[in-house]
This record gives sequence, C-alpha cells and structure tokens, in this order.
Amino acid sequence: MKTDFLSAEERARRLCPPAGKLRLAIDSDAKNEVDDQFAIAWALRSPERFSVEAIYAVPFSHGVYRHNLGQLDFPDIEPPAEGMEASYQEIRKLCELLGERPSGGVFRGAEGYMPGPGQPVASEAVSDLIARGMEGEGLLYVAAIGAATNIASALLLEPRLRERLVVIWLGGQPLYFPYGIEFNLAQDIFAAQHLFSCGVPLVWVPCLTVASQLVLTDSDVREKLLGRSRLGSYLAEIVLEQFPGLEKAVARAAYHRTLLLRGRDDMEEDYLSQFPSRHTAWSRPIWDTATIAFLKNPGWTQSTRIPSPVLQDDCRWETAPGRHLIRAVNYCQRDLIMGDMLACLNGV
Repeated sequence: MKTDFLSAEERARRLCPPAGKLRLAIDSDAKNEVDDQFAIAWALRSPERFSVEAIYAVPFSHGVYRHNLGQLDFPDIEPPAEGMEASYQEIRKLCELLGERPSGGVFRGAEGYMPGPGQPVASEAVSDLIARGMEGEGLLYVAAIGAATNIASALLLEPRLRERLVVIWLGGQPLYFPYGIEFNLAQDIFAAQHLFSCGVPLVWVPCLTVASQLVLTDSDVREKLLGRSRLGSYLAEIVLEQFPGLEKAVARAAYHRTLLLRGRDDMEEDYLSQFPSRHTAWSRPIWDTATIAFLKNPGWTQSTRIPSPVLQDDCRWETAPGRHLIRAVNYCQRDLIMGDMLACLNGV
C-alpha cells in the first residue's frame, strides 16, 4: 500500500499534536478492565483540551486472545460480540455517571475480528468514524485503547481516511521484546498489522515498561477517589475489586513472566519456585490513560519517531529501515499524568 501520501514534513507535524483544542474520538473495550473508564472520564473532564465527538465500543475476548496464542485448551469464553456489547453498555453507564457524553454519541463497534488480511468488519462505529473523519473540519485524533478492529476496518473501507486521522494506539510490547504479545494486539493481529502498514499517522504506546508505569496505588484510590463523588466512588470500587491478595499477585506475576515477558527470562519455573513470595503491596496499571496523557500534554511522555515496524503473524517484530515514520512512546511521567487525571476526575 502506498504510504507516502504525506510529505516527511507534514507527517512529522501530524505526529506532534498542536496546542489548543483537539477533535477526539475514543475507541474502547471499556468492560475488559478498569483503565478504559479512567481514560474516557479524563478526556471528557478535560474540555479545555478535547472536544470528545464520539466513543466507539470495541470487541474483546480472552478466549480468542489465548487461542490466537496457541492455547487451544483455554475455555472458549466471551464471544467478541458479547465483549463489544458489554463495553457499549459500560461506556453509556460511565457517561451517565459523568453527566456528560460525547457530542456525536456512543456507537457499537464490530461484533468480531477481521477474518483475514485486508478484510474489514463493518459496524456503526466504522461508518461513523469514516463520516466523521472525512466530513469534519481539521484532523480527528483517535485514542484507540482496544483491539484495532474498528480503526483498521475504517481505514480499509475508506483509504483516504489516512489523510484525516491521527491514531494514538495502545497495544503490543516494545520492539526490544522478542514478541509483541499483548491483549489488544493479539486479539486481532490482522488489524494491528494494517495499522502499522497503511501509513496513517500513528502514535504507538507499548504496554510493559511504558504504559505499565501509570499505576494507581492504594492511597490514590482510597484517599483521592473513594467517596469524592459518584464517579470517583465507582472508579475506586472497580479498581479495588481488581487488587489481589498474595495468591493472585503471584499468579499475575507468573502470567507476566511466562506469557507477556516470553523470551525475556531464562530461569526455569522449578528453580524460581524455591523462592516463595510471602507478602504483597498493590498497585494497578491504568494503561489506557497513556493515550490521553500524550495528547493532553506531550511533555508528560518521552517519544521518538521510528520507522514503522512490521508485525509478523506470530507477533514477532521485524524492524524495516526505510518504512514510513511513526511516533513511539518510550516513557511516561507517572506523577504528572496521574496528578492531572485525579484532579480532573475530582473536578479541580
């Protein structure tokens, strides 16, 4: 696909969001975890920076994710259509708690993932994104915080949309990981591949070691959210439900080590089992807020322009000098980002 429809100068300009108010759409699997809710609420509570025009519900399925990684004995649970519908309802609930909603509305996205390379999935979200991007005035920024199905489908159905969007997508692991394996990326690999290859101006936020820096702690949740407002209490409660005891914390660490960090640890599980964990503190990554943080204040992150990598079918990265440039976020200033987010959620 031709990717040089933008000059190098214009692409560089679009990969640096301007000062002033931005048109924003959010593409979210809001019922999957607890971080989407924070990202959506923060954006809606930042009217000086964002005109939030639409929010799109994204399909998700832990069963499909594990099957795509070859774990075929994992239960076939959460059909993607159910995940999308649950996310749609969660977005509506969040808007009710906020007392505000995007100006253009909330839309259902795809009921399943792209079935193959170059095979888009139609939905009302895709139709709205195409119309909104092509007909609106100026660039539309899209904070993409789920599988890339809706975004890639829109770009496939209307290739000219690449000239009208800037996509900020959270997904995958950094290039120095042996694999890009991560939930948003591995559910719909075909969509992620298109995002990196089609030439749309792309700001990429990897997860571990980058977005994973954006953690909420026990004191953040109990002292700065719980009881402050209906919204604050709701967000606090859904986070507190996720915080583990020791057994769950150990299981989560093992999941990270054996799957998300695959190839980055050569110690055997039998060896590591000799060193038991006896205590845990807790914090929770609020990953998806990294996309809003970059757009609200690029100085809250560190990022560089790099040639867009090639995502292989097995989720490995291949670097390819000479490809069009994207912007990759490398670091997040946690304290500044969480400080602004919590202040906005509390109406400060």
